[in-house]
Amino acid sequence: MASILISKAGYCEMSQSAGDTSYIYVYRVGQFSGAGANWAVFLDDEKKCKLSNNRYMRLVVTPGKHKISAKVGGANLFKKETEVEIEVEAGGSYYVACNVKQSITRARLEMIEVTKGSANKQMEKMSLDKCQENQD
Repeated sequence: MASILISKAGYCEMSQSAGDTSYIYVYRVGQFSGAGANWAVFLDDEKKCKLSNNRYMRLVVTPGKHKISAKVGGANLFKKETEVEIEVEAGGSYYVACNVKQSITRARLEMIEVTKGSANKQMEKMSLDKCQENQD
């Protein structure tokens, strides 16, 4: 049996009493630097979404190790810019924060796993990225 919890942040999280479905939330903190670039996000090398500035996406995953990676624009010609591996347990929720780091020559996306408390504060006013609206 599953129930839906809706927080003041507007995103929902599934609470499960049984089952092995888990979620990885990937979100991009609103930043002026690099705001126009959409970063393609991959789950285990499968493209899932071009994540916009100040938006989040929810990935449904099974228990085990998963790799979240990203690259600018999403073209398969370019190598992956960044990645993080997450060991997922049954029924858990995990959070990956994305921040654009700017240098003189280029911008890159930094991805780090964060705690639920940190994610809730940062995701408070975010909405689901448009690329996932029709998937839920």
